[in-house]
Amino acid sequence: MNEPERRLSDYIDALNAEQEPEENQAGAIAPELEKLMATVKLVRTLKEPDLPALGYPERLAKAVTVKIQENNSSNHQMETRRPSNRWIGPFVALAAGLLLFTVLVSWTGLSNRDVVYAMEKAVARLSNYHGVLEVRTQNAAGEEWLVRRVELWSEGDKYAQRQDDGTLTVNNGERKWQVRPQSKEVALLPPAPDPAKTGFDLQDEAKRAQQYPHTVVGTELVAGRQAAKLEISPSGGLAYYLWIDTETNMPVQLQTTMQNALKTTFTFTSFEPNTQLDPGVFAYQPPEGYKMVEKDPGQMITTVQEAAAISNLLPLVPKEAPGRIFAFQDRIVLDYGDTTIVETVAQGSFEPVANSALGTAAGGPLEVWWERLRWRQEGLEIQIDGIRRVELAGQIAADLTLPDTGQNLLNRAQVKVPVDLEIVKANQQQVDRGSSPWQLDPLQVATTFVNLKVTPDGIQGEPKIPVSAFKLAINNGAQAVVDVTGGPIKQVYLERLVRQDETGIWSVVGYDPR
Repeated sequence: MNEPERRLSDYIDALNAEQEPEENQAGAIAPELEKLMATVKLVRTLKEPDLPALGYPERLAKAVTVKIQENNSSNHQMETRRPSNRWIGPFVALAAGLLLFTVLVSWTGLSNRDVVYAMEKAVARLSNYHGVLEVRTQNAAGEEWLVRRVELWSEGDKYAQRQDDGTLTVNNGERKWQVRPQSKEVALLPPAPDPAKTGFDLQDEAKRAQQYPHTVVGTELVAGRQAAKLEISPSGGLAYYLWIDTETNMPVQLQTTMQNALKTTFTFTSFEPNTQLDPGVFAYQPPEGYKMVEKDPGQMITTVQEAAAISNLLPLVPKEAPGRIFAFQDRIVLDYGDTTIVETVAQGSFEPVANSALGTAAGGPLEVWWERLRWRQEGLEIQIDGIRRVELAGQIAADLTLPDTGQNLLNRAQVKVPVDLEIVKANQQQVDRGSSPWQLDPLQVATTFVNLKVTPDGIQGEPKIPVSAFKLAINNGAQAVVDVTGGPIKQVYLERLVRQDETGIWSVVGYDPR
């Protein structure tokens, strides 16, 4: 390696090590080498999201090739006059090739994470949008039909959506209502908690793409826009597809897998992110002549005392004050933006959802279900949904304890049950398609297992060991133990072998004989 090559190599190594190289440490350098170093530094310091759209590397490669040919031609003509710089032509070609490889690695499908990372950043920067979402269904024969089309406006905690029949639903953060042209009614609705606004939530899809294995499988036109097609593979489930606009890096289309001979495609046929929205879209303006329909829509008030007077409840409030408080006749809603607390009077016995993990709060059971926590305290049933659920719940119940997913419950089993993982994976896909949902419930799985032990030829009619004999003792989300009060088995041990979340099925992996 000659001296100019060595100096450029050292320069690139220093940049890659996040160091500031000394560009002229050994005296004067050739102008060509100085320009080349400046180009290297420029390319090296480019950071996402300043990366160009897909297709740029190909254009860059073509331009670099032309430039190299021009340089080689020019250097050949100047050889007799500048013999000391004969290395410049071929070396420029080599350096350009190295630079091009760096660009290609950063900007093409060589890194699937780049596409998802760019999407995550774009969604995080989304302040508002206006678009039209189409939902289409296709059967196994390839026949397709339009399920619905809705026009959407979204800005912060405000949104509006208009169906094809003219029905308009608006939540402006203070109140929620629905204008129904067919019946000439305006229905007032509870503003919080509010379910997902569409079946294609941009934040949720960006989160799932990061969570699950994914691969860029190509690019396609979606509603006239170039989009990268991403195949996303949930653990133990069937892959689905997400398309990302290569210009805005926003999700523009989602296609579910074929289930029960049907698959659904959500497509933004138009999408304008971070645009100028008409404030009137979110203004409460009932059309003249429409009838008001109201059923306890609640009131937004400013103090907990006012909420208690309206609801006849004495609420338990976290140390951190909520952003908004809504009071209803029989409940109070504390709104923290990304997290919502609902408090009602506790009635009857507390029954956790069968598939929920179990912790403790206020000396009793804590239900952990998706992004929801639920328990009882001081005569109230408290439910918290959202990102900050654990933090805010801990401010109400000081003894809050979440399930210990690191605890290995299965070592206690006296008898191990062999499991065929391929069969379990097939059962998981069956449940994903909507069949045999009982496999999501550890109690039902344990009931079936024990009764098949009692009656090996199968269960006919009522099981010999009734469902009432089974009680969920422990569920940490990944493993569970079920107590049995009758029959030859006293405890059943179960595990989610394929997917450790609320969509994962349970399998019996051990038991204790009575």
